[in-house]
Amino acid sequence: MEAESAQQERRRPRKRMGVRLPISLEWTPRQGVIRRTRGMTFDISPLGVYCHVEEPIPQGQRVEFDVVFPAELTATAPLAIHCRGIALRTKIEGRLFGVAASIESRDSRDLGELGLDPERRVRRRIKPEHAVSVEFPGLQAEIRDFGETGAFIADERPLPIGRQLDVQFRIDESGPPIEVRVVVRRVEPQVGMAVEFISLSLEAATRLRQMVRQNDALPALNIRGELSQTPIQI
Repeated sequence: MEAESAQQERRRPRKRMGVRLPISLEWTPRQGVIRRTRGMTFDISPLGVYCHVEEPIPQGQRVEFDVVFPAELTATAPLAIHCRGIALRTKIEGRLFGVAASIESRDSRDLGELGLDPERRVRRRIKPEHAVSVEFPGLQAEIRDFGETGAFIADERPLPIGRQLDVQFRIDESGPPIEVRVVVRRVEPQVGMAVEFISLSLEAATRLRQMVRQNDALPALNIRGELSQTPIQI
């Protein structure tokens, strides 16, 4: 009877919270390479999350993702949760991809540990002490500021939002250039463009993380989300 009760408990529908919050996911499709995508959660529970993101994630792929619950939802202070799980399924939803992922483990993180400003909930950026040239097909420009997950490229003729391209830049004279694939997220006409790093080597990610955390922060990317009103039953 006890075993039967336990089985029924596992089958009992879990409450999912209908909440739209920015979510960033990271996975390693092959050794030494990091891929990233982002989007918005649709619902979340202690056991899993369903979200709409820009890139598909292969079924069975191990993923890590960060979600920051704002004070409006926690009734105290913003709460950052770092989760580890597996992509259970991916389906096309318009121009986006719906991804369901399990949550096998989770832990709360200090916002600063995730590269976020604790007060303003924005991604940390630093201004390089010297000019940093960035090269991409047929063009060369300078990086105004950068962080663990992106940069602002100063260019009077910025590329359109959504454009993906491969770039390389050198943040210190002693090390090799960093090569990353980026996507244009925001454009300031005749000024430049904000890009996100969506594919890079583990070594490059480590170098960026170390440099950002050794320097003072410059707020750059707002991560505040929107809350829906009604929890969802599954």
